[in-house]
Amino acid sequence: MAPSVKGVLFDMNGLFRHWRNNGARVSEQLASLPEGTIDRYAYQHPAYRLARVGVLTDQQWAQDVADRLAADYGEHVRDALAAWREDRGEADPHMITLLPLIRAQLPAGVLSNCTDALHADLEHHGIAFDYVMPSADLGVDKPSPHAYRLAAERMATAPGNLLYFDDEPTFVRAAAAAGLQAHLFTSATDVQRRLNECGVNVRM
Repeated sequence: MAPSVKGVLFDMNGLFRHWRNNGARVSEQLASLPEGTIDRYAYQHPAYRLARVGVLTDQQWAQDVADRLAADYGEHVRDALAAWREDRGEADPHMITLLPLIRAQLPAGVLSNCTDALHADLEHHGIAFDYVMPSADLGVDKPSPHAYRLAAERMATAPGNLLYFDDEPTFVRAAAAAGLQAHLFTSATDVQRRLNECGVNVRM
C-alpha cells in the first residue's frame, strides 16, 4: 500500500528537545538573581517575539536581555549569563532514533517557534532534518496558518499530504485548520503507530 502522506512535519521542543532551564538557574544563582528572573527578562519580554519572527537575530536578542538585566541588577550580571546561553536543552533519544528511519522513506521537516539559533542547536544535538524552519526564518510564528502553509510550500508538499506532530494543542488545532493531518504528540511510539497507519512502515 502506498503511503497516504508525502512528508512529516514536527515541532521541536517537547519532541526532539526538552528544556529543564538548568543553565538559567545556574546563572541566576551566580548573579544572585531571584529564581525566574531570566525567564521573565528573556522569554516573557516583547523582544523575544521579535527574535522569533526574525526581526532580531538570536545574538541581538540575547544582548538585549543582558543589557536590560545589567541595567536593573548591575553589570556583574553579564558575567553570569554564560550558563544560560550555553544550555541548549536535552535531546530526546527516542525521537532521535526514530527520525532517520522516517527520513529513509519520507522527507521530514521541523517547524519551531524559535530564533535563528535552531540551526546551530540541531547541529549541537546531532539532529538532521530535510527541512529546518524556525519561525525566525519564515518571518511568522505558530499558530498563524501562514506558518504551516509556508512550511508545506518549502517542503514542496500540499498541506493535506503532510503529517504534523506538536505537543501544544493550540498549534495542533491551528495546523489542522491550515489543512495538515495534525496530531497531538504523546510519544515516539505513537508517532510510529500513526505513520504505520498511513502506510509508512517504521520499526524501531
